Amino acid sequence: MEVTVNDKKINIPDHTSLQGALNLAGINPEGVATALNGEVVPMTQRDSTILKEGDSVLVIQPFYGG
Repeated sequence: MEVTVNDKKINIPDHTSLQGALNLAGINPEGVATALNGEVVPMTQRDSTILKEGDSVLVIQPFYGG
């Protein structure tokens, strides 16, 4: 099935969790925030959040500096 991760379409197997999609997209899950279809998903819920066809995942990595 196809989902979007940071505006890039990727194909993932059915019943893939949010964490699994991050892994497949090559995104290090440490220190990032995630949202699924505009709703924040805490790190503790990524393994239990199962994606569906057409879902949109946004991954935000904080940066520091001034």
